[in-house]
Amino acid sequence: MTNLEWASNILQTLASQGLRQVCLCAGSRNSPFIEVLDQQSEIKVLSFFEEREAGFFAYQQIKEHQTLTAVITTSGTAVAELLPACIESYYKNIPLIIISADRPKSFRGSGAPQSI
Repeated sequence: MTNLEWASNILQTLASQGLRQVCLCAGSRNSPFIEVLDQQSEIKVLSFFEEREAGFFAYQQIKEHQTLTAVITTSGTAVAELLPACIESYYKNIPLIIISADRPKSFRGSGAPQSI
C-alpha cells in the first residue's frame, strides 16, 4: 500500500467517525495527507506553524464546539510538542487525535534528525 493510500484510508476512517477538521503542521512527511485533503471538501484544514499551538487549538475545538479535530504533524520533537495538549485531553476525557509520520526504524539511534 502506498503512503497516499494509507493517508486516504486513515482520513476516510476518521471522517466516518466524525472528524470535521484537521490542524496541519508544517513538514514534508505530511505530503500524502496534504494531497488527500486537497482533493476533498468534508474535512476543513487549518494550517499551523507551531505544534504546541495546534494541539491546544484542536483541544479547544473539541472541548468548546464538539468538533472532532485531529492534528497532523511530522515525527520526533514535533510530536513531543503535542504532549501537553495530549495530557490535558486525556485527563478531561476529550478525544484529541494525533496523526504523525515516522522515520524508518533503521534511523532510530543513528543520529538522524526527527527519529526520537
